[in-house]
Amino acid sequence: MGALDGSTTLRERPAHTVTPELLAELGYSEREAEDAEYAAMVLASVAGLARHGTRLVIVAEVDPSTVRPGEDSANGEVVVEVCPTRSITAWFADEPGADVGAAAAAARGLSIDDAWELPEVQDLLQRQDLLWNDVVEYRRATGGGA
Repeated sequence: MGALDGSTTLRERPAHTVTPELLAELGYSEREAEDAEYAAMVLASVAGLARHGTRLVIVAEVDPSTVRPGEDSANGEVVVEVCPTRSITAWFADEPGADVGAAAAAARGLSIDDAWELPEVQDLLQRQDLLWNDVVEYRRATGGGA
């Protein structure tokens, strides 16, 4: 959790956000930004599950000049060149102790689209919402400042 406590700056990280391609892929209008943001967060959680075996989604407000298109823009993928710790506002994660093992094992190394189709991943998405966490509270508890 180095990025959350301020001991690590994230660099050259894949991320997910609302892109024009994501809006088109999911059929959202510009007025449905909140729904599209939620979709991008869920897609990011599936990407994390496939890449790292866990669903941890960091929310940050970064300088748009540090963001470039990713390989999977239809799923909202971008690359963030640098994400200073002060840009992180919150994170979403599974409840501590939650069993994501079956979904993580099934999704390992797959694309978001392929992982999305798996029954183990769909089961996880249907039965377990990600929990919102405030980064300020985390930093206070760990002595990392705000």
